[in-house]
Amino acid sequence: MISNLVGTRIRAIRGQRKKTQQQLADLAGIPRATLASVERDDANPSLAVVFKIATALGMTIDDLVESEQRRIQHVSREAMRRSSSGDGAYQAVTVSPPGAFHFSQLTFRLSGQGTYPGVPHPPGSEEYLHVLEGEVELEVAGEHLLVRKGESAAFQGNVRHSYRNPGVQESWAVVTILEGVGKDNFE
Repeated sequence: MISNLVGTRIRAIRGQRKKTQQQLADLAGIPRATLASVERDDANPSLAVVFKIATALGMTIDDLVESEQRRIQHVSREAMRRSSSGDGAYQAVTVSPPGAFHFSQLTFRLSGQGTYPGVPHPPGSEEYLHVLEGEVELEVAGEHLLVRKGESAAFQGNVRHSYRNPGVQESWAVVTILEGVGKDNFE
């Protein structure tokens, strides 16, 4: 029920901005009685009404639904998923929030001369590699590219790909994966 999520927030924001119910209702183009029932959580307002109120406040619906405490999501070290290759040459930590929809970000370490075969993602996926230390040879569907410290590469994530450290020192990198975001941009 939208009203339970936004009524208190609308009333608080209206108070902070020193607006009366009538002033906000006029700005939103809705009856004052409608605004009053939304603020009291006596009504289940339509999305159109919530949109009008949010717009009148110069906000988005998301701004109204999210509480101030949830604007920053903290991920503790213990909550970060860890993975590694069987030989230990590749070790990764997923740094994106658990449950992020169609998005993941990992930092990884690749030992000297180590190789890791990437996992193809759903069609329309995009993958971005940024090398923090050392260098990584990226292989995507038979094409090879050496990516050095401070450089980035982008590619279709739904094809076979792998990472190889051609050097003797370990390499560090960040990979961002957007799964199934739309038409491939790399054709």
